[in-house]
Amino acid sequence: MSKETNNNTAIPVSTYLSHYKFHPLFLSNYIIGEELGSGGYGFVVSARERRSGIERAVKFIFKNKIPAHSWVKDSQLGPIPMEIYILKNVAHQSVIQYIDSYQDDHFCYLVMELHGTQWSTNFDQSTRSPALSESSSFGSASSYCSILDSPIDEYPANIDSKSNDFFQPVIKRRTSCDLFECIERHNNFEEPTAKMIFKQIASCVAHLDSIGVCHRDIKDENIVIDDQFQVLIFFFLNLPFYFASPEILMGRPYKAEPAEVWSLGVLLYTILFGEVPFHHPSMTIAGHFVQPKIKVSDNCFSLISWMLNHSPDNRPTIHQVLLHPWFNQF
Repeated sequence: MSKETNNNTAIPVSTYLSHYKFHPLFLSNYIIGEELGSGGYGFVVSARERRSGIERAVKFIFKNKIPAHSWVKDSQLGPIPMEIYILKNVAHQSVIQYIDSYQDDHFCYLVMELHGTQWSTNFDQSTRSPALSESSSFGSASSYCSILDSPIDEYPANIDSKSNDFFQPVIKRRTSCDLFECIERHNNFEEPTAKMIFKQIASCVAHLDSIGVCHRDIKDENIVIDDQFQVLIFFFLNLPFYFASPEILMGRPYKAEPAEVWSLGVLLYTILFGEVPFHHPSMTIAGHFVQPKIKVSDNCFSLISWMLNHSPDNRPTIHQVLLHPWFNQF
């Protein structure tokens, strides 16, 4: 990959999009819509399929920002980023769906489903979240913003004066956001709702484990949730300290699965109590989590304590997590 430079002047994404020469095959299949998010690795926009009219999310990833070790060879597409490879080869109801991908000299294009824009009429109103249902029309946009980690500071230079084909965005209510925002809006969740949310995530992680894939980045900002509490998981690698296990923070060799289960324990704690269990890396290394002020069942607390066991060897496997008695109560 080419060495990254910072010589180009920052340009607003909207201006940049209107003049960049996108891959002609991409433009023949999609009409670009609104910007959903931007960051140091690229930007995300909505796009409408020309044939079906279905709206998608398209992530444009700067090729010169992708580390050499993050490229893999796909039998159909050739060299592609690991993120695209995993989404292309993993099919699960709780993993964001891969739709399509393209490449040009500067970008890898990842076309994904856009969560929260289309609804089934068959759902239980009692499980619907008023806080999310009443959110702004562009509620889901911030979910895609969270997948890019810092402001864009450079753009490729092949910009001309010819504008691309854009559709006029139709403003519609999007009732999805990332799980972090969802928890902030609700403060915390009662056990039955927390269990419904967490079981989807744990089941997805178990499926990934069964096919030899470890996510390594389980956190609330990488999970999109809609107003029916249905979740979708993204694949990114930027684990913050409060989700990282003690062995990771101490720089010791670690096994991926116990570290993943630790992150799931942190996530379950956060869903139930509205805060992270460790406020500082020293607390994580010592293995002392904040004692919750909210009362939960004994089974629930035992599962959290098991997943947050300081010793990786004493944590459950993801499959043992799903067999825990907590999932059978209520």
